[in-house]
Parts: sequence; C-alpha cells; structure tokens
Amino acid sequence: MDIRHLITFLSLNMLLIVTVHCSDNTGKTLKEVYSAKFLIGTANDLNNLSPTELSGVKMQYNIVTPENCMKPQPVHPTENTYNFETADALVNWCTQNGLKVWGHALVWHSQTALWFFKLENPEINSAGNDSVLHNNRNDSIKKREIVLQRLEKHIKTVVGRYKGTVIGWDVVNESIADGGNGSTENLRNYSWYKIAGPEVIALAFRWAHEADPNAQLYYNDYNIEQGAVENKGKHASSLLLLKRLLAEKAPITGVGIQGHWDLNVNLADVEKAIENYAALGLRISITELDVTSIGENSGILQIQQGINSQPKNYEKQAEVYRKLFEIFKRHADVIDRVTFWGISDFRSWRRGQDALLFDAQMNPKPAFHAIIEAGLH
Repeated sequence: MDIRHLITFLSLNMLLIVTVHCSDNTGKTLKEVYSAKFLIGTANDLNNLSPTELSGVKMQYNIVTPENCMKPQPVHPTENTYNFETADALVNWCTQNGLKVWGHALVWHSQTALWFFKLENPEINSAGNDSVLHNNRNDSIKKREIVLQRLEKHIKTVVGRYKGTVIGWDVVNESIADGGNGSTENLRNYSWYKIAGPEVIALAFRWAHEADPNAQLYYNDYNIEQGAVENKGKHASSLLLLKRLLAEKAPITGVGIQGHWDLNVNLADVEKAIENYAALGLRISITELDVTSIGENSGILQIQQGINSQPKNYEKQAEVYRKLFEIFKRHADVIDRVTFWGISDFRSWRRGQDALLFDAQMNPKPAFHAIIEAGLH
C-alpha cells in the first residue's frame, strides 16, 4: 500500500471512529433531530482541538459561540490594540464547514480591560479602580462621556468586523446582581453601571444595531429563570429590565437564559420564564447549557479536579436533560437556539463536574441518548 492509499485508509477509519463515538445508536445527531425546532450549538474557541473534537463539533452542531476570544479583554486588550486572530480563525472555520456563529459578549462587568475606565488626566481618573466614586460632579460627567465613547467604538468595531458572518450577539451579559428580591432591576453597582449608569444597556443595543442592522441582539444572564413561577427574585428583576429596554425602544431581539444548572434545577421555573419572556414579544435562547452530575450549581467558575460521577448520577443527569428538552420542544415556536457551554466534560468550565453530553474521549453519555430520544418522540 503506497503512502497515499495509507493516508486515505487511515482518514476513513478515523471518520468511522468519530461517527461511532459521536452519534446515537439510531444514527441521528443532535442537529439532525432538532433541525425543525431550533439551532443546536456548542461553545469553544476552536483552537488547539483534536481532529476528533473538531469532527464532533461539525457533526453535532450547527452554530458555535466563541467561549472567550470575542470577550472584551481578549479581543481588545488595550485601547489601540485589537486581537482578532482567534476569533477570525473560528469564524473562518465555521463558514467553511457550514456552521453559524453567535457573538459573545460585547458588554460585561468581567473580562473587560481596565483601560476602558482609566483616564490619563489624574483629576478625572479613577486611580485604577473603576468602582471609586468621584467627588467632583463635572469630572464624573466627563469620565462617563469618554468611557461611553470607548464602548461605542469597541462595539461598532467588533460587530462591524463580523457583519454578515456572525448572526447575533450577546450584547449585554449578566448585568443583574444576585440576591435581590425582584422589586427593582437590581443592576450591579460597579463597572459600567457605576460609571455610565443603567442607560449603558440600551445604548449598547443601539450601537450594535447600527453596526449590523440584521444581527439578532440578546440580553444574556444566568439564574434569571429563578423565581419565575412566583414572579420574584432575579426573574422579576429581569422582567423589569427587559420591559424598560422595550419601553426605551432598544433594538433587542431576545433574551438568553444561560442554563448553568444541576440535578435539582426547578423545571417549573424554567418553563414559566420562557413563557414570560415570550409574552413580552421576545425570542428566547438557552445559551450556556450544562447540568452538573455532581456538586451544586455554583453560578460561578468552579474547576474541581479529581471528582468522578457515579453511573447513577449520569442516569439522573440524563433524566434532567430529557425533561429540559421536552420543555424546549413545547416552546420551539419562540426558542431559536439551545447551546451547550463546552464540547465535552474535558472541554468544560465545569471540568470535574461532568456537566455535558460527551466524556473526555468524546463518547456519548446517557444524557446524549436521552436528548436524542426526546427529540424523536
């Protein structure tokens, strides 16, 4: 066998292995089963992945969210420096392989470089701390103007670069603080919200729309389904925020329920939240889905090494995923996308809690089969 035949033989066998590992015993993939319902996505920057992982992405999903490379800090580390290399490569790969791209995220209190909030003039600088209040009102007004100008340029540069190739954006991410009773919007009291005020949210949507009028524009947050049945807590705050944005005629398309859950997720709250957001005339996406099979839902990054789930946990996890997708199917008329936050239990921000559908070797877990079954019935 000459070298060309050997390469072809090995390539075909690798494809066969990937197909066996990444598909259900019905031969169906996630995107095939839900093609008439909503997009199925995954999140990763698609760099340093193995051929098996890349093949799995192409096989199972029809949309990709960059996990980190489009966030403000990585893509815009200094005022005069943009780093588009990883983001460009991701967009190019998805385009070449027939996958759509969802942008994440334009405005966030985290992973945003401090230069956005610093001024060279010491009289109106925050001394390197964006949470320090200014005593001089004029200085505060001036700082607000400059910071907003920087944000506008950032949004229009990033969105404009991918106009026509990125179908939508998480424009504002996680602006609602934890722990409120739902009587107010309960916005975070630092970062953009201290310097620019609550108006920054509507402004961000307008700037993104100006940069790409055809892009879908979402507000994205975690735990905003909590309290939906009783209309309290973070869900009630999210309704107040979204109603304000709609009243201000912000060009908002929809709301992203992140979906970082555990085995005890309140399914009634999830379904009621979808219904409440749809009643506002908004589209809904599940944007960062994972269900931990061990450990509680922390709502924050929590890497735990050396924890192995028991088989019974995988069965419980599969049942939760099945019930979630039954809910999503019931509301497929208002849901545009369900995106898993990661590729496998190895490529996950919750590595160690086995929260996704594939193990570290890209073998499908019971949760994968449960979701396929839910889609077929």
